[in-house]
Amino acid sequence: MLHPFMGIENWDRVGVSVEVSAKRLQRLGFVDRKLMRTEAGHMAARPEYEVKGAMARFAWQDAEFYDQFRNRCKQLRMSTVAFEKCPDPALEALMDKVLQSGSALDLLVALFEVVKVAQVEAIHRYMAEAQPIVDEPTIRLLRHQLLDREEQLVWGRQAIAALSEAASGEELEHAQRWKAYIQALLQAAGGAFGDGERQAIDAGIVVESEPFALPRASARDSRFDTSVIKMDGVTFEESDQGRFYYMMLTRYFEMSPAEGIAYVHFMTEGKPWSFYHDTARHMWDEVRHSWFGEAALRSKGYDVHQYRNWTGWYDMTSQLFELDEAYTHLTIAIEKAGMKYPPGKREEWEFCRDKAKDPLMTTFQDFDWADEVVHAGFGQRWIVEELHGGNVKQAMAAADETVAKRTEFMAKQKNKQAPAPDHGFAGNY
Repeated sequence: MLHPFMGIENWDRVGVSVEVSAKRLQRLGFVDRKLMRTEAGHMAARPEYEVKGAMARFAWQDAEFYDQFRNRCKQLRMSTVAFEKCPDPALEALMDKVLQSGSALDLLVALFEVVKVAQVEAIHRYMAEAQPIVDEPTIRLLRHQLLDREEQLVWGRQAIAALSEAASGEELEHAQRWKAYIQALLQAAGGAFGDGERQAIDAGIVVESEPFALPRASARDSRFDTSVIKMDGVTFEESDQGRFYYMMLTRYFEMSPAEGIAYVHFMTEGKPWSFYHDTARHMWDEVRHSWFGEAALRSKGYDVHQYRNWTGWYDMTSQLFELDEAYTHLTIAIEKAGMKYPPGKREEWEFCRDKAKDPLMTTFQDFDWADEVVHAGFGQRWIVEELHGGNVKQAMAAADETVAKRTEFMAKQKNKQAPAPDHGFAGNY
């Protein structure tokens, strides 16, 4: 005989009310949005290259979680205005302190040994206490979120272990004190759902921290030499091979645009939620594009640390452009222009397919093209429509101004920067 409820167990559990359900999701979502911003900020600020890339991915995932909770709470009779308010000053104090983590190790223990662990535990509790028929939409949503959330914890534990191996005793001791302080702040907020016993914070457990600020110049760890000038010290043959080499490096150096988007995302205030959702996705896409290039170079046997890693896009964003100018330059001057054919993104894909005949880069460029269509849409939405009221000519004129400013900025930087050793094209693809 078939089960009357498609196999749903505990169908007679009373569960919790709509109001309690929505408030629990609001608290989880509030933490996710704060995590998104923290991860974007540390994506730009942390010199550790693998941590930098991971923070972009987590910022996008946490933006997705927040967006899902935002939509679900509307269905649970909580208005968007109410949902977006801070549900608890103690929870905000916790997340503001996490942002102030002073090192990569401190940041990771706060995220992956306290905050994100508490969220996963709370989600399991939510699913165990909800009425499984009436709240099936939320349970399904949470079940899928757990795939990403638990994968985040796996990466976090591995990263903490790797950083701990290289840390000094003092750094390890500080990380443990920081973790204890963050745990105390979580308890002071009553836990993830706010219904736990709220314990006052013992003054002896407080760890002093500095206000978080984005760096003026992009940072890389000690494996990298850096350059504000793109392709500094690299020469290319006038050939299909030379162009292919240039294309791999172009993708690889997109970590700097990702940092620039992180800067815009973190520093911009007062935009609708969808702006932060879009820029979180945009930031993560640019990291993925950088990984396209890194994977391609590694597949050909290149040492990716031999090149001066390009930091110029972030430095332009933080030192040259206003926030709207920075996003105009990327989405209109660069990405929207890349939609033209030829040359544009389609032609780059055709080149990899038909001339370079490289299957891996063909796949990379195929998806790079698809992503850039999405990004051009972001430019249309936030620059053409929102900033310039739909006036395309005005937006294009603003984009042209950013190109002129960039040219002047880079000319000055070239005069300041010491020349790099030549890493000319070597080998065949």
